[in-house]
Amino acid sequence: MWLDVYEDFSELTKSEQLALFNAMKQDLFPDEPDKITKLLKSIREARFASGLGCVHCGSFSVKRNAKYRSRQRYLCKDCGKSFNDMTNTPFSGSRYPEKWVKYIELMVEGYTLPKIAERLNIHISTAFYWRHKILNALGSIGFNQLQGIVESDETFFRESMKGRDVTHRKAKKRGEKDKKRGISNLKIAVVVAQDRNGSVIARKAGSGRVKAEEIDTVIGEYIHPSSLLCTDTATNYKKFAKIKGLQHETVNERQKQRVKKGIYHIQHVNNFHNRLKRWMERFQGVATKYLDNYLYWFRWLELGKNLAFENRVEQMLISACRKSNHNTVQMLKSA
Repeated sequence: MWLDVYEDFSELTKSEQLALFNAMKQDLFPDEPDKITKLLKSIREARFASGLGCVHCGSFSVKRNAKYRSRQRYLCKDCGKSFNDMTNTPFSGSRYPEKWVKYIELMVEGYTLPKIAERLNIHISTAFYWRHKILNALGSIGFNQLQGIVESDETFFRESMKGRDVTHRKAKKRGEKDKKRGISNLKIAVVVAQDRNGSVIARKAGSGRVKAEEIDTVIGEYIHPSSLLCTDTATNYKKFAKIKGLQHETVNERQKQRVKKGIYHIQHVNNFHNRLKRWMERFQGVATKYLDNYLYWFRWLELGKNLAFENRVEQMLISACRKSNHNTVQMLKSA
């Protein structure tokens, strides 16, 4: 039978033969495991930068404990549990390790779940849970502290109860406008803060008009005490600056004041808002429950946008494995 297939193959043009060969190679002999093997060393160095420690209890009393499926395992002498380099990472226990790198590549490109599921031949629910396990891991890394002139402002997204029962209001169809105009408790506030070094924080703060205390909760600990806060004239930021004891400069955008004293403005933050909103449109409404994860994702893409594509893929994979995170599908379902 294979002779008949070979005969048909011979009738194809050279370009068609090459395309078929590459497709078969990708299906039968994927090169992704080679990439993962190459990256495992970098993942190991990032996870255990302070020394080889148990991912369960943190003890450094660890010894090698044979190999399983060509992957080195370790045994903790204190808690008695074993682990490998990928234990408690988003990819721990995955049945498709050969698809990890390709999945990260599609995330860096910002693909939607249906397209990822189609490209990798996985169920859309698998694509969904992989995404949020990775984004939870990226979020657990935290943020760099902002210093110098720190711009801050909030933007708003419509509340979305995707996949959940709506009890506090009438359910809306996709694209249906809110009954309340302007800022209301049907809008979710996202506070963005950015310094002039490019470090940025974007986090969900609450619904409706954001309070000074809510601003403090989401960005307060990440602003250095010596920083100068630059915002619009909203009273919530004035109160926040007072709470934190920060120097504070305001820009009156209602009176079309764009720059004050030649240096104080919030244009970097407003530009971030615009790029974020455009990027979010592809998802046709993000569930409020998962909004922070998408903010982590977009922030990560923004910080690495000047890197080569392969470097961005490598950084996302390593960053997602840097800290120990035991997020299972059941935990995501019950959250």
